[in-house]
Amino acid sequence: MPHNKRVVITGMSTINPLGDTLDGYYDNLIAGRSGLRVWKSLDVSAIDCKVGGDLGDYDFKTALADLQDRLPEPLPKKLRKLFRNMTFSNKSGTMTALRAWSDAGLFGAELDPHRISVLVGGHNFNSNYVLANIRQFDEEPAFVEPLFGVEALDPNIPATISEVVGAKGPTFTLGAACASGNVALRDGFRDIITGESDVAVVAGAIFDMTASDIHAMAYLDALAIDPRYVDDPAGASRPFAADRGGFVPSHGAGAMIIEDLEFARRRGAPIHAELLGVAANANANHLPAPSAEVQAHLIRTLLERTGIRPEEVDYVNGHATGTPVGDVQEARALKAAFGAHASRLKINAPKSMMGHVCWAAPIVETIGGLLQLKHGRLHPTINLEFPDPEIDLDVCSSGPVDHQIRIMLKNSFGFGGLNCCSLIKRYEE
Repeated sequence: MPHNKRVVITGMSTINPLGDTLDGYYDNLIAGRSGLRVWKSLDVSAIDCKVGGDLGDYDFKTALADLQDRLPEPLPKKLRKLFRNMTFSNKSGTMTALRAWSDAGLFGAELDPHRISVLVGGHNFNSNYVLANIRQFDEEPAFVEPLFGVEALDPNIPATISEVVGAKGPTFTLGAACASGNVALRDGFRDIITGESDVAVVAGAIFDMTASDIHAMAYLDALAIDPRYVDDPAGASRPFAADRGGFVPSHGAGAMIIEDLEFARRRGAPIHAELLGVAANANANHLPAPSAEVQAHLIRTLLERTGIRPEEVDYVNGHATGTPVGDVQEARALKAAFGAHASRLKINAPKSMMGHVCWAAPIVETIGGLLQLKHGRLHPTINLEFPDPEIDLDVCSSGPVDHQIRIMLKNSFGFGGLNCCSLIKRYEE
């Protein structure tokens, strides 16, 4: 789509197994620390996958108070009431959106509410909440949650975010399995370059999964279920390793604020990076069977649309889930798309430390990439004692690496063959 606008990232925030502040998240990434543990908030006694990035005990009340302490003005009283009634997933999406809004300096800014978009990537967010209310209905219908008919619906999350930031522009969810966050970013990008919006909130809320959701994914041979990981949760997620056995499901949320560059400049906004473009395609196969050919086509398409030569890309924030098929297909796609330059790319796998935060993964991991861009240092891919010989690329297996990122490719390849990649550049005047 030809356009003359530039789009920049001005705010970001995340809650994930490695931290709920930008500094804490980055420090744990660089240190190669794992955020995985045996599930406590879910009863996993009947299933094989016991390990995950469990945030079921996250304290949103304290988080809201901490946010208030950093703001120059009081938060609306109704926000506290809203938080009392929100689902776990909605709280995560709204909290990260508010923190990203603050990071972008948008509290108190003069904005046209009709030119603010809210796009939330994901679907089936409230699975655990819905299951609990179904069980309650079966036991005693009168005691289901009074707002079950509202809070259980996915669109309630973007609707709540739009209410708390005062956005009246395009507002909805976009579902594409584990590519959802990037698909939401694609829509926000398009809103800005077409002139419909000046600002877009792009969020990914926690997938509040049930034990049965985890069990169903394990049936597909997609999860790490080796019983040894009960005693060694940190070793469970093994992207690019020869002994990888599947991904590790985790809780996680993130939000980014993207803006028209000229609009951001006029208000003196902080700029984390420039979003060059986002592209999507599909495998024409509903099964979870990744295709290197289709992924490579997508990456080449994205490069062509943005006018970026393959050799200009120097870093890839990998999808890299740790599944036996997925990782090798991604490596083949990179080789096909970049040719000889693939061997010069720096690549790492954030899921090796925090597991797979599902729908929000593209946003949470992009934020990690932006922090690495800011600090000029890449995090390691951990658990690579036995590298897969077919994945003969530089996957940062030996520890953190000093590297000044100029252009970052963020891959996301979801179940159902739904693919979406973004290209992000260090901001230059």
